[in-house]
Order: sequence, then structure tokens, then C-alpha cells
Amino acid sequence: MDICQFPEQNVLCKSQPFSRKLLRGLLEKVFTMSAPLTGYLRLSDSAVSHYFLFFFNGAPYAAGEYVNGKPAGFTIGELGQHLQSADVDTMTLTFSETDPVLFKNMLLLLHKKPFVKAPADLVDLDVIARQFGAGKVTAMIALCRNATCNFFFFRDGKAALAHYADRDFERPEGVPLEEELHCYAYQPGSQVEACVFGDMVVAEADDAWQFDRDMLLTLLSGGKTFRADAELAPPSITDPAGAFRQQPDPASFTLRVESGPQQGESHTVTPPCLIGRKDCDLVLSDNEVSRRHAELKFVDQILVIEDLMSTNGTQVNGMSITILPLAPNDLITVGETRLRILPA
Repeated sequence: MDICQFPEQNVLCKSQPFSRKLLRGLLEKVFTMSAPLTGYLRLSDSAVSHYFLFFFNGAPYAAGEYVNGKPAGFTIGELGQHLQSADVDTMTLTFSETDPVLFKNMLLLLHKKPFVKAPADLVDLDVIARQFGAGKVTAMIALCRNATCNFFFFRDGKAALAHYADRDFERPEGVPLEEELHCYAYQPGSQVEACVFGDMVVAEADDAWQFDRDMLLTLLSGGKTFRADAELAPPSITDPAGAFRQQPDPASFTLRVESGPQQGESHTVTPPCLIGRKDCDLVLSDNEVSRRHAELKFVDQILVIEDLMSTNGTQVNGMSITILPLAPNDLITVGETRLRILPA
């Protein structure tokens, strides 16, 4: 079932044609609102293809997609990778403020596998609700019908809150929420899919702290470079504050392997330094790394990393790059290997 509608609350911008000016304005709102905003930005290119960026208390939190009826959660940098192959200029933008419960419900659907997923008529949701009550658990049941997703939130084992996207359903009056859930799930002649989540634990993306407004603007533009537009031009990065600068003597750096086949290793390198799978200064035993993948080198006394037209690309702090200055603690991703660059 292709689910294309989610519950909406305080909609600040609904299905507007994509433009960088509009996107910048929405991001300005997130970062400047006096009351920190919790909600999501959605980019949609059809009724069943949505990309999400979530904000919690005014800061980027997590990302995900719902494409052709399939949910997926990922880091914010990975969102940029997904958008690189999409035509963002044909998309629409929606921005919604949500309460914390709806925020968590949507993240659960995108990021976690339900412990039950089946047509509702094959699942005894009344028994599940009683089990929630006996265990006094905090949990969620998503019921999907007619291309909508509707959430029922349980707090301490009791049905506490419902969020509907299905506007055709007339909520019964004067009945407990557990009974309302039953009414929705078992409507005669309806096909309802149930997804049951046994907890409400969601996590912030590992790279969320790295993204400011300007980085998000580039990320959500599909990783494209900025056009020569005075209003939208990004700050110069030719000599960024905090970048590694060349010293009179040959400078060395430490590359700490934080994930991948060689996780835990540390390598001291001196630019220029080729990184790749074979015949390089730093050889990585990672099949997703190209033979000559990237190079660390000095340009105008600034340390940069340059992708050498590798098959799978190079990222810095989750952003796909061609060439970029580096600063201490930057995280370089090549293939399945993540390298933290530090002073030697």
C-alpha cells in the first residue's frame, strides 16, 4: 500500500513549488523563531515520494524518506546523497510544526521496523492493547488506509492520543480511544494495514549537530552548487576559520578509522596523501573504496580533500564533495570507511 498522507498540525507552508528562496526562508524561520520549533520539512516529487528532514527544539534532528510505500530512515548527510539523484526543482515543499508525540510517531515509522506488520483483519489489536496495558508500556500503533497513515499513541499502557490523516473517517463520540482504534481498524469493506511499535525510542542522527542553515540549504538543493545569485550566494570557503593551515615544516595528521573494515586503527599521514584501495599512501581494505579514491593536499597553504572521480564519492561531515577545506575533527567518508582527521 502506497501511503502518501501523514497527519498535519500547524502547517507553516503547504505544497509550494520548490525554490531556493522559499527554502532559505523556511530555514531562517527554524533558526530564528523565539520559541524553538519541533516539526518537519518535506520535499515531495509525487503523491508517493516524500523526503523528510526533522527538527527538534529548533535544531536538525533526523531524516528519512517514504518512497513507493517503503519507509527508510537515515542520517542527515545521507539525505543529501538521496537527493542528489532527485530533481529537486520539480518538488514541492511542505513545512509543519508538530507536537512531540506526532514527531516521534513519524520517526518511528521511518526509522524502526514494527514488531507486527500485517492487514488489520489478521491481527487481534484488542489483545495487543491489553498487553500494552498489562505491561504499562509506552508504544504506538499505526493504521494505514486509503493512502493515509494514522497514529494511536499509548502512554503507560493506555491509549492516550490519536493523530489522523484520514479525513474521511468520522470519529465516534463518547467512546474510549481503545474502542475508537478498534472501530478504525475493522471498518467493513476497508483494507487497513497495522504496524505495531512496542516502544517509542528514537535517536538523533549521528551527524545532526554538524548542520547549520547554509549547509542545509546546499543539502536540500540536491547537493548542487549555488548559482551566481547575490541573495543566495554562500559564504566563501577559500580560507575558512578553523581550517588546517600548512606549517613551515612538513605537516602530519592523524586519520582515525571510526567505522569500516579497519575500525580502531589510526594512521599518521603527511600530505600530499593518496587514499584508496591499492597503490596509495593510505590503503584501505574496503571494497566500496576506489583504487585511487581521494587525496589530501595543501592548496594555498590550506589542507583540502579532493575526490578523484571515485565510483562511490567522498563525503565530509555527511556532505558529498568534490574538493573541500578540512578542519580538525572533520569526518571523512570513503566507501564504508569513516576517517576522523586530527592533528598528529
